Amino acid sequence: MSDTRIEVTDTVDAPVERVFALLADPDRHPDLDGSGTVHASHTHLAITEVGDVFVMEMEHPARGRYRVENHVVRYEEDRALAWTPAAVGKPPSGHVWGWELASDGGDRTVVTHYHDWADLSDPEILGRVREVSADDMRSTIANLAAALA
Repeated sequence: MSDTRIEVTDTVDAPVERVFALLADPDRHPDLDGSGTVHASHTHLAITEVGDVFVMEMEHPARGRYRVENHVVRYEEDRALAWTPAAVGKPPSGHVWGWELASDGGDRTVVTHYHDWADLSDPEILGRVREVSADDMRSTIANLAAALA
């Protein structure tokens, strides 16, 4: 962990191909979210490449319901997936949510989930970047493992 990044890692009992396929399906993100803020997908298409945009319905106690457009900035099949959120119709804000996957050589996958805000300059968002904690992110990986069981 650093001043601009939270990263958590765990191993799940599923091959990397299954893990990646689940993460690349925005419709499943509400099932995985350990923070309780992701509520619904409005895209209904799998992520297939850098440049894809998927829209999610979010809810936060202080901000209510809102939508975000997630712009895919990293896509390495069965290895890595990352996106940067943006308010609908606005440019991305500069922080990145991502996943890195590595096979353990068998049917298990080492999963790293991270949130990086090194390139974020919007002071409003900068004040909220730690709303999702490392514990929330560990819960997300636990939910991912449960969904793959």
